[in-house]
Amino acid sequence: MSIFYNIKLGIVDMVHNVGRTLITMLGVILGTMSIIAVLALVQGGREQSIRWLEERGGVLKLSIDTKWTFDLDERSQIYDQRLMLKDMRLIRNYFPDLLNFSPESSKWLQMKYKDKNYSTRVNGVFPAYQEADNFHIGEGRFITEFDIEQANRVIAIGVRVKDALFGKENALGKNITIRNSQFKVIGIMEEKKMEIAGWRGHNPMDWLNRQSFIPLTTMLKKLFADQSINEINFQVASSDMVKPTQERLNQFLKALRNGEEIFEVRANSDRLENIQKSSNDTQLILMIVGGISLIVGGIVITNISLASVKERLREIGVRMAVGAKRKDILVQFLIQTTFMSLLGGIVGVIMGLALLRALEKFLSSPTSANPNMIIIALVLSVGVGFVAGFFPAMQASRSDPIKILRYE
Repeated sequence: MSIFYNIKLGIVDMVHNVGRTLITMLGVILGTMSIIAVLALVQGGREQSIRWLEERGGVLKLSIDTKWTFDLDERSQIYDQRLMLKDMRLIRNYFPDLLNFSPESSKWLQMKYKDKNYSTRVNGVFPAYQEADNFHIGEGRFITEFDIEQANRVIAIGVRVKDALFGKENALGKNITIRNSQFKVIGIMEEKKMEIAGWRGHNPMDWLNRQSFIPLTTMLKKLFADQSINEINFQVASSDMVKPTQERLNQFLKALRNGEEIFEVRANSDRLENIQKSSNDTQLILMIVGGISLIVGGIVITNISLASVKERLREIGVRMAVGAKRKDILVQFLIQTTFMSLLGGIVGVIMGLALLRALEKFLSSPTSANPNMIIIALVLSVGVGFVAGFFPAMQASRSDPIKILRYE
């Protein structure tokens, strides 16, 4: 007998026993929904994290900073625990192949224009900051090499700083007072935006819009008598150079402090690897939870299929008596359970996709569904139906038609 005939028999039986069919499919529907939701949530979080890294300089960016786990014990205190201007110059001389080399010194300062005040983070930077951090000027111009050489009192402000101090007034060319020094506004940074579903209009990159930028030399020579640098950002030419550059620089920084591991080189690519690993671990755990729902659905399928076999013993006996082979009976019941699981999987996918929008709002977390997720969910649901229906189908195919008909 053909597969289509067996499918037809399965559909007829499902229609005649709607209640039993719905109960059989319920576990598969819930399991498929949970798998779609899990995959979409994890994928959405992964994509947002990658976007965040791209907005902060991309996977080719590295940063030199004080080691987060650095222990200020008695021995380490005899060494300078800050990056100094002289250290920056040595690094630049010994590693000329570093791209978009951008040291940075940051302070929280009060800015004043006329009767308005605004407290913000002011960063002393190099011109390469724009490329190193992927944050560019929107109006006017940014810091130039000439500004660095002359230690000019010029400033590029974020859009929130501009709104707070100037409102609708044109800010370019105006003077802002910082620590009793006048700084000329030469530029306004682009508005940094990053849309995240479920965040109800909140911009997680808005903290950058509240910052301002002046020449590093001006920060170190004219605002503060301090030669320390908070961090150094830069990029490498290709992903193959990230690890070697990171290792060479770590050794160099260690040598600068007589073997003390005071500084470290952090790479965005390492952060990406950690994100991928964390996402994969989370996905595995949640997939197991979703898989349990499918397994429960499979147990329900097995139990109901066994009951169905007992109810349809006469039908099985008649079919075998008129020439149906054991494999025909096996295929008939196997196709029926598999078809019910496929149908339950399709319904689960549809309901799962509909659920994602509610999850975004409720959890304030982005989701991202793609065709691969749908395929995975359907394959798992069909697989569960096939495995769960195999034992009842085998039991049905091994029935003795003579005993069945005599019993009936």
